[in-house]
Amino acid sequence: MKKPLLLLFLLITTLTWAQENMPVYMHYVTVKSSDADKLISLEKNYFSKMHKQNIDSGKKIGWDMWRMENQSDAGHTTFVYTHLQHSLDEMELSGGGSDLFSEAELKMANEQWASMIVSSKLLVTSFKGGFAPIKEEPVNVVQLGFMNVDPLSYYEYEQMELKNFLPAHKKNPLVRGWALHSIDTPHAEDEDDYLVANFFETLNDMYKNSGSVSQLSKQEKANYKAILNLRKMTKVEVLTLVMAER
Repeated sequence: MKKPLLLLFLLITTLTWAQENMPVYMHYVTVKSSDADKLISLEKNYFSKMHKQNIDSGKKIGWDMWRMENQSDAGHTTFVYTHLQHSLDEMELSGGGSDLFSEAELKMANEQWASMIVSSKLLVTSFKGGFAPIKEEPVNVVQLGFMNVDPLSYYEYEQMELKNFLPAHKKNPLVRGWALHSIDTPHAEDEDDYLVANFFETLNDMYKNSGSVSQLSKQEKANYKAILNLRKMTKVEVLTLVMAER
């Protein structure tokens, strides 16, 4: 994307381990639904090419554009730009393009983009662990679960997700990737502290995964009860891939 901090998120397709604490910036942008195709066209023709240039020059790892599928307002569409960075010291989330487009073209594209934006927000996150292929084009669907965790229990929560639940996700044939992120944007104690990303090839795979029920072992029940005491899931977002650059 461009001007406002563009963000990245973790995307997936091959089972590669991403580096721990990798910065992932998520830029939420809402437009009128009547402008959604225009925004996608601008991204495809201009900004995605600029992000690709930054990726090829080593300034960032990846860039993706996702569409939110489970929002209630039919008159508006929300997109999520996700940017994968090498480190917080390399904040090359946008910029460049002067050798790709004329000054007049860049000015026109930026003005058109800005004129369509109804609202936007930024989340800065850090990858804590998971199996997240980041160097290939991501799969088509990601389900985000946002968690509120007692600040006194951050360590215990992270360890429980990574040691007790990550192995089960890796064995699940429907899940193509899974990642735990801390939300590093300053926020109040009653706001979300973590997000968990589940990646799927299709929406049908996501629905099958949500609807599947199996007999839990005594240990699995104990683990689930324990994590429910540490975190509360506050909301779920379903995103489908629009385009990606690697």
